[in-house]
Amino acid sequence: MRFLRVRKDHAAAALIAAIGACVAGLGLTYQMGTLNQMGAGFMPVVYGVLMVIVGAAIGLTARRPSESSTAPLETRTATGPEWRGWLCIVASVVAFVVLGSHGGLVPATFVCVFVAAQGDRNNTWRSSSALAAIVLVFTVAVFHYGLQVQLPLFQWL
Repeated sequence: MRFLRVRKDHAAAALIAAIGACVAGLGLTYQMGTLNQMGAGFMPVVYGVLMVIVGAAIGLTARRPSESSTAPLETRTATGPEWRGWLCIVASVVAFVVLGSHGGLVPATFVCVFVAAQGDRNNTWRSSSALAAIVLVFTVAVFHYGLQVQLPLFQWL
């Protein structure tokens, strides 16, 4: 007897599409408005529909399980969660919040990107610093000068 095997890609696609459908459905309960005068429901509906499309695309492009993934459990090599990556990502978000409110956009962005990049074991201090500097230049150009976000570049306690 052959059982239906569901890959995690298919499960993720179904979850994304379901969440998107719920968001779009709830967004329809608000006034839509027009493109010139958007109502409260316009953006949730648009984002919900986009999530359904992305979920469908992921589901359609996901591959079937190969023979190696259907091997007995004893022959598979299992790896645990990548704790370093998780901790660095969470720490980078916390660092951005703390440094953004007490240090400004420049130190918050640099430290956030640097710490997040350290989550990859292949990154060195030098490569993480270079990536942080490049992202910092774009962040300052786009958010401070382009969009004029009200977060100062430097703010000391």
